[in-house]
Amino acid sequence: DSEERTIQNSGFLPMGQVASCYILAKKGDDLYIIDQHAAHERIMYEKIKKNYYSDGPKESQLMLLPDIITLTHKEMGIAKDNMQLFEKAGFTLEEFGENTIKISGVPNICIDLETKELFLETLDEINTVARTAKQEIEEKFIATLACKASVKGNTYLTTQDMQTIIDNLMRCDNPYVCPHGRPTIIFYSDYELEKLFKRVVV
Repeated sequence: DSEERTIQNSGFLPMGQVASCYILAKKGDDLYIIDQHAAHERIMYEKIKKNYYSDGPKESQLMLLPDIITLTHKEMGIAKDNMQLFEKAGFTLEEFGENTIKISGVPNICIDLETKELFLETLDEINTVARTAKQEIEEKFIATLACKASVKGNTYLTTQDMQTIIDNLMRCDNPYVCPHGRPTIIFYSDYELEKLFKRVVV
């Protein structure tokens, strides 16, 4: 959002984008290669998690037109068992007849997403861990929402977009890996670059 865009305190300077997937940035004499999807996924994950576990009002928006989603009997069972997960994340939803869910509100960060697709894919992901501990189900749920809400690879970013991602990433509690454990940043110090180009004796 606009508030986040005005905060530029990480000290990183974006230099460009490679293959519409990676951000090249420098800080001092050091080079950083940032996976834009993994980085944004980490940002979204921490934002969704904070909202999820907050006791205050949820960051959510009512939809202009509610989505009526018809489910299979199995999907409806998963949805009914996990309604609280969606509500704690900022969804406004209710049973709307047999095997049907009505969604009238979504978390702020999901407002531009295809709600039906997001809901069905999230149900599918929940089902993969349905018999595990509650905390694991919550982690899977939050990570899935973060992935769906994140900027993808093969997406053009402006310099301002890159700066915003980097600055927001550096404010995360754990900026160096995505929720799935993949690195968000690869780092080359000035000395490592000199070694790569054989400018120094190893």
